[in-house]
Amino acid sequence: MEAPQPVPPQITGYDFVQRLGAGSEATVYLYQQRSPARPVAIKVSNKSLDPRAAARFRAEADFMAQISSHPYILSIFESGVTSTGLGYTVFEFAPGGSYRDALRSATLNADQMLDLGIDLASALFAAHRKGIIHRDIKTSNVLINAQGMPVLSDFGISATIYDHRTTGYSLPWAPPEVISGTGGGNEASDIYSLGATLFATITGRSPYEYAYRVSNKQELATAIVNRPLPKLNRPDVPPQVEQVLRKALDKNPDQRYYSALDFARAMQRVQYALYGHATPTTVEGVPQYPKDLSSHPDAHAADDLPDSGQSKAWAKPVVIGTLVVAAIAVVAMVFAFIVIPHMDSISDGGNVHVTDPTTKAKDDDTDDNDDIDTAIVPSVENLTGQYNGDKVRFAWVNPDPKKGDSYAWSIVGDSGVDMSTQATATDDTQVEVPAGDGPQTCIQVSLIRADRRMSQNPTIACAAKP
Repeated sequence: MEAPQPVPPQITGYDFVQRLGAGSEATVYLYQQRSPARPVAIKVSNKSLDPRAAARFRAEADFMAQISSHPYILSIFESGVTSTGLGYTVFEFAPGGSYRDALRSATLNADQMLDLGIDLASALFAAHRKGIIHRDIKTSNVLINAQGMPVLSDFGISATIYDHRTTGYSLPWAPPEVISGTGGGNEASDIYSLGATLFATITGRSPYEYAYRVSNKQELATAIVNRPLPKLNRPDVPPQVEQVLRKALDKNPDQRYYSALDFARAMQRVQYALYGHATPTTVEGVPQYPKDLSSHPDAHAADDLPDSGQSKAWAKPVVIGTLVVAAIAVVAMVFAFIVIPHMDSISDGGNVHVTDPTTKAKDDDTDDNDDIDTAIVPSVENLTGQYNGDKVRFAWVNPDPKKGDSYAWSIVGDSGVDMSTQATATDDTQVEVPAGDGPQTCIQVSLIRADRRMSQNPTIACAAKP
């Protein structure tokens, strides 16, 4: 019999709207704030707080308050205790859902991933400068706010750099040193998890789930610790982009980027070299671009942090015209009433604690969508294309047809077609596309199940111009 759901509490100044999500320790509700009038997400503890739990709740609010003015970190408005002793924290409402949700329908291309990565690395560096380690960066903790901007959420298991606990990380996104119990819980661990998250925005899955056929958490833990870091094997992703991710995902923490800002700078340089533009970093008192990007007006400024007296105050922009918005705007509307369902870990018991990959991995995370799905979606087969005038007709075979199957296709490679276009869905096993200006036209196709799971690897084929 299903346990009864907690009753939403009465909170002065707020009117209950609906329940958004729940975890073992807390439930998240949508409320309407009366003044100023706006929707907000309120995270409420499921039980009355004892002194220890109250301290954790206050710590989360304190952590978030220090950094939530950053445009790419979820804002916190206030916190308190209800008349019945329940702790609550009032957050910005992110109506677009999470990137975990959005990636079920479409992945990002390399340029869009770099854009997102620079924004999130800026947010992460701002937290690290305050001595705050996130400990659980993953696609479900990157939300989409009302302006379509990505915001990093769930600092509920954060710790300061002086607290070296290594618990908290969700298994698919955890670095090897955390899983093996040999280290972690520091800036390098967060950089790894950010790298794994960005990897997933291109592939749809965390790195080792994408590359290896693991059937349970134990096998996944062993793969992360012992098996080689997988390659993307994607002709549409330039090698320079993959190299940036591989450095962030190095098994040796000392070989990763020195800081999240260094990670952002590496992404900026690659983005500028490949695409002729670079997304600015957003860090108070830090130049927006590295000095070797000579076309930007801020390029003469040094990368080093200036004295605190040179810092300038800034606030969240109202809108931002980034490629992230283009990539997920349609998808975000589908999830207009989903927000932070996984901001439920206010204690170390809410996430994976793995200390030995040779024994069964422990994972008490209530986020079922982080579990490994053993039913792997196959790739389409026999993808071929044939020119027909100024069109190219591609066809493929579904090796394991199931009810509700559909397909996502997009142009790839040097075909002369606009590479900023997003994947297009179809229920058919063939598609006709405009012929490219080059000697060949290439597409990639992924199988999508009715539950929105996709092929681990898209099938890519090219038709040569006769």
